[in-house]
Amino acid sequence: MIILLLLLLPPPPPPRRLHGYPGSRGEAPPAGVGVPGRGRSGCLSVWVAVGRAGSMGFTLESLREAMKYMVESQGFDRVLRKMKLLSATPGKVVCEMKVEEEHTNRGGTLHGGLTATLVDVVSTTALLYTERALPGVSVDMNITYTSAAKIGEEILITAQILKQGRNLAFATVDLTNKATGKLIAQGRHTKYLGN
Repeated sequence: MIILLLLLLPPPPPPRRLHGYPGSRGEAPPAGVGVPGRGRSGCLSVWVAVGRAGSMGFTLESLREAMKYMVESQGFDRVLRKMKLLSATPGKVVCEMKVEEEHTNRGGTLHGGLTATLVDVVSTTALLYTERALPGVSVDMNITYTSAAKIGEEILITAQILKQGRNLAFATVDLTNKATGKLIAQGRHTKYLGN
């Protein structure tokens, strides 16, 4: 069975070929990963096609490949190219990232918008690593910022799926300082899964 991951709306037409699409620089995506396309409004969308692997829609390796391909794109997600997937268990994903100058605000600390992107992307990744393996569409997301992360600090991003109902999924994401365990931010993300 093929699983399609849609990260941004509106949905593009299905991918037609693997080479020579706009923004590809001519290279083919890794095995199992589909092609970016443009929706009716021109918003870049990323589709990922991966075969079933046991009870999960993704293997840990295919999840890594999908994330790698996503952040190496020409779109906004490339700001996460230095984020690494550490572990994944059903409904839980842990990533790490070193805060660098490109990730910061004028005060030299982790930018709030990047924090929101981390909450969005990592919680969606955790949702993909479940039995249903559906990315869903964001309905609500909120973030509580509790402390700053400075340039050079390593952070852990831990996403946990709290509940997956018929139509909605609920996730929580904690960003913590890897060295001290101090909470940097906590996000809550609700996604519509459809049926």
